[in-house]
This record gives sequence, C-alpha cells and structure tokens, in this order.
Amino acid sequence: MKRILVAVLAALGLAFAQALVVEVEGSLEDVEARALKALEAAGLQADRILNLGEQVRQVTGPGFPEYRLIVLKPEKGSVAAVSKNPMAAIVLPPTVFVTGEGERYLVGTFDPHLLFGMLGVYEGAVRDLGLRLQAALGRLGLVRRVAPAVMPDPQSGLMPALLYRVPQASVEEVVLLVETEFTSRGLNLLPHVRVGPVTVIMPCKSEWARIMFLTQPAGGFAAPCRFFAMPMGGDVLVGAIEPMLMTIMPGVPGSEAVGMLQEARQVMSEVLESVGGTPYRPGL
Repeated sequence: MKRILVAVLAALGLAFAQALVVEVEGSLEDVEARALKALEAAGLQADRILNLGEQVRQVTGPGFPEYRLIVLKPEKGSVAAVSKNPMAAIVLPPTVFVTGEGERYLVGTFDPHLLFGMLGVYEGAVRDLGLRLQAALGRLGLVRRVAPAVMPDPQSGLMPALLYRVPQASVEEVVLLVETEFTSRGLNLLPHVRVGPVTVIMPCKSEWARIMFLTQPAGGFAAPCRFFAMPMGGDVLVGAIEPMLMTIMPGVPGSEAVGMLQEARQVMSEVLESVGGTPYRPGL
C-alpha cells in the first residue's frame, strides 16, 4: 500500500494529470461524430454510447448539461493492463466523455500516464493504448491536462480501488449478487463486460452524477462507476473504484461533491460486503 501511495505522489510530482480534455466547437451530434471518427482513426472502437445527460435530467430535473459517455470496446491494451494489475479495471474499458451546451463541448478521458504508471502497467500494449487515446483527442484540438487541485495525504491510506476477497466463490455468482444488489438499491446498470480475466460491472446513480459532473465535468473519465470481479485461486477478488480519488480534482475540495463521494463510498463498500467480501490489501 505504501508503494502505491509513493507512486501516486511521484506521478503527481511529475505534473501528470487525472484527465485529458480538449475543447471542440460544434453541435453535440457533430462533436460526438468527430470524436468517434478520431477514435476509429486511432484504432479504437465504441462499444456503447450512453446519453447520461438525458438520463440525469429525467431523474433530477432540468439544469444538467448534455453529457455523452462513449465506452470503448475492450482491446489488447485493456486486457494487458487488468491482467497485470486488476485495479486498472477502475477505468477500463476506457470511457471518452462529451459534455457541454450550445456550440462548445469538452471531450476527454483519463490520463494514462498517471493511472497506468501508478499501477505499474504502463508498458507494451498498455502504453500503446494510452498513446492512441491521446492521439484521438489530439485530432480534435489542443489537449489540456486537468491536474489535481490538492495532493493526496500519504497518511490517509488511500488506494485507487476498494478491494474485497470473497472466499470459495465463483466470479459468475459474485457478479450476479453484485448486480442484484445494485438493482435493489435503485441504481441503473449496464450489461457487464469481460476484459481479459476481469468482469467489469458498470452501475450509475443519476443523483451522484448530477452533483459530481456539475462540480467537475472532467470526472467523466470514471463513469459509469466501475466494479470488477476476477478469480483468485478458489476465491474471487471483487472491487470498485475508490470514489475519494475524485476529491483531489479541481473544484471538488470543499464542495457538495465531497459529501456525495462519501455517500457513494459507503454504498459501494456495503455492496462489496453484502456479497460476502472481506477487505483485501495486496501484499498483506
């Protein structure tokens, strides 16, 4: 755990960012089409496109901007990343977000330098994936890095993912239990997807999305929220993105989003515990 925290601080010290974004002018449909074309030119294909903006407005009312999520198809870079470190599943397969209003939109994704470097997987096919993501954004305009507003506290014990180990279980039954728990809690749920040895589950709660993305639109690189499960001997490792990672993004510290992220963390931990998981830390 300490090694992970040191890696985080080292990466931040090198001025890496949490997200890469580019401003694009045009209608929403035009910008989305151009983003898809840029991704295809970089050898990346969309698996699904989610109209998060409309979903949120239907649940929470007007006042939320247009927000599209382009979830990419798993490819060898994503498979290589999760095969080497399953925590990479917290943002895989990659999501490219498109958000804004009128004739000006922000297109972005996560910074592969920071996350993949932090997790010790940024090489080979994983590095190639990162370069292609950046190249796709570069086709749309000048890429800007969204750097953290604050440094994480080394004493906080913050890790990229919440990890739990479910003894004597199968991935299939754990995934079913997790998905059932989401449904019972009223969260929206996409069909899960296999990324190499990992099954990725993507739930979303409109109220959380409204608060988070009105506060910091670039947080969309981690949406929909990622849960994952994979075999670990006769057990199952199940985990989720650590919501508190978002508290170091610009505009988030001291905002309403902090309370929302704390609520999300509580719910996510309860879901992981409900399937019989006990906290797990690599190397311990």
